[in-house]
Amino acid sequence: MTTPPGSSKTGGSNHAGPGRPSPPSILRQTVTKKVTGYRIDPAARIATRDGEELALTAREFDLLEYLARRPGQVFDRRRLLQAVWGWSFGDLSTVTVHVRRLREKIEPDRSRPRHLVTVWGVGYRFDPTGEPPGEGGAS
Repeated sequence: MTTPPGSSKTGGSNHAGPGRPSPPSILRQTVTKKVTGYRIDPAARIATRDGEELALTAREFDLLEYLARRPGQVFDRRRLLQAVWGWSFGDLSTVTVHVRRLREKIEPDRSRPRHLVTVWGVGYRFDPTGEPPGEGGAS
């Protein structure tokens, strides 16, 4: 008899801790993602920009890793809250604050973000080239 995914033979659930769901399976993959100037290693939970390690919190790392695996794709705050936090409801400003803090750490010029881009009225996307649309970057 096989055990269904996400359950154990003892009947316990697979959670990261009390009251905190385990991150989506994509965050547990061990493939190192390399994008222009960035290297993200989920197994080691290390992200670097131009060879320099970024001092990210666990949630900032999860957010960067999620977006970098889907370059150019736009996600609204609700979708990010579900995908990265594992929450089906909550204060959407949580995402806004984490995006702002992540930008402070990954963007060479925080006043002009080129990698973690706001798509006004829609959400956020990760642009690995850092080039504005129409200049060879992701659109």
